[in-house]
Amino acid sequence: MSPRRRAAPADPAPRPETRDRLRRVLFLVPYAVRHPGIAVRELARRCGVSEKELLDDLDFLLNVGCPPFGPDDFLDLYVEGNRVYVALAQSFSRPPRFTESEAAALAAAARALGGEGVERAVKALRESVPRDRRGSFDELSGRIYAGSPPARGSVLGRLQKSIAERRAVRIVYYTASREAEGERTVRPYTLVSRLGHWYLWGHDAGRARAVAFRVDRIKECALTDERFEPPPEGELPSRLFSAPRGEPVRIRLGGAALAWARERPGVRIVQEGPKGGTVEVSGVDEPWATRFALSFAGDAEVVAPPAARRHFAEAVRRALARYPQAERASAAKGR
Repeated sequence: MSPRRRAAPADPAPRPETRDRLRRVLFLVPYAVRHPGIAVRELARRCGVSEKELLDDLDFLLNVGCPPFGPDDFLDLYVEGNRVYVALAQSFSRPPRFTESEAAALAAAARALGGEGVERAVKALRESVPRDRRGSFDELSGRIYAGSPPARGSVLGRLQKSIAERRAVRIVYYTASREAEGERTVRPYTLVSRLGHWYLWGHDAGRARAVAFRVDRIKECALTDERFEPPPEGELPSRLFSAPRGEPVRIRLGGAALAWARERPGVRIVQEGPKGGTVEVSGVDEPWATRFALSFAGDAEVVAPPAARRHFAEAVRRALARYPQAERASAAKGR
């Protein structure tokens, strides 16, 4: 039975805004499902509208269905004895599961938007995919980029152009370990994201081998006329994603640093307490672990394995040696 129709008043009320109606019907349907036979007056009160507006919403919902729009694919709504009943078709009984392609596209969009909790959202999307398709989701989500294309004149835009045209580039690169900039000639093979940073992977003429350059440390980039042939695609994955051998590095972090690291890709929390905790990072070398810990300005230290801990301790000693004894004593007194 269709919802009861009532004669329209002589001066009808203005049509509600689309956004308000959408919010209302999203509340109305599940509420009526949980309260079968609810009175029209009570449901209108719950929705904050008049009975006339509620009945108009019910008329509107009669046109809502799920493709291919067979008779049994529409919402079944009716008013009987001034009471509202909703019978959901099977297609509305539970939310559909994403395919791995749909979930990976949403994950890419979430990463492009950024913000707090993005990795939790990506994890939830991964878990929404059937277990036997999650490997495909992992592969796709690492290959889909949903951000705006870089400006052509930017460093990233020029690198993409050089990769596409197979042209060598001259770059000015900042080397953090030496705290110095230098010019390099590189044959760029590809760009890859790892541990929260973008890297250029290419052949460095000065070192006569393929190395990785962090894109945010490339200060200048100019294309040259030198052409080259990149290595076969089958060789790139093993070079790009092979992690240094050895056990994972463990880093102790203070409370603020731990909160930041929680959303960092590739960082796993293994111990947590009221004042901080310990994280584990796989596939990194000792210099990377030292730089990572020092970036927290005293709120982190490398604790394992022994070789990584020694490397970190030596870097700290070298840094302290740059300060006069008096300044070190004053700094220690002020702590």
